[in-house]
Amino acid sequence: MTVELPGPERLAIEWQCERLVRRFALLSDAGDADGLAALFTEDGVFARPTRPDQPVRGREAIRAAFAARPRDRLTRHFCANTVIDVLGPDRARGHSYVALYTGSAGTGAQGAAAPAADPVQLVGEYRDTFALVDGQWHIAERIGSVTFSFKGASS
Repeated sequence: MTVELPGPERLAIEWQCERLVRRFALLSDAGDADGLAALFTEDGVFARPTRPDQPVRGREAIRAAFAARPRDRLTRHFCANTVIDVLGPDRARGHSYVALYTGSAGTGAQGAAAPAADPVQLVGEYRDTFALVDGQWHIAERIGSVTFSFKGASS
């Protein structure tokens, strides 16, 4: 159930929560496990779209999960259609679509400047809960799911 707050307050909450969605994508793609974990509440929960039934619980466990990813794995997350519903002055929820492209460093065709993308790419979504803690908005829960996976054309 959403709560009506004055326009400027509601808009500020929506903007700050939507910014967390975008920061998550950028920090994940940059391989910044510390920065990414800092987006979450201390007891935050995260489930990858490919493993929605295996959530990682707690900021430190989230940091460790992202730090354990292979360093030669390249990702690009494209988030869109993000909608934030303000539930109160210290709580909000969000929904956004994500397209995920992956590849390995150094896999580009001979002479190509960019690595080739993996043949299977994903489209999914995230359902988020946000919480205001000590004056800062954080992700309290981020649960992903896969909607489509598709195999790119082979060359």
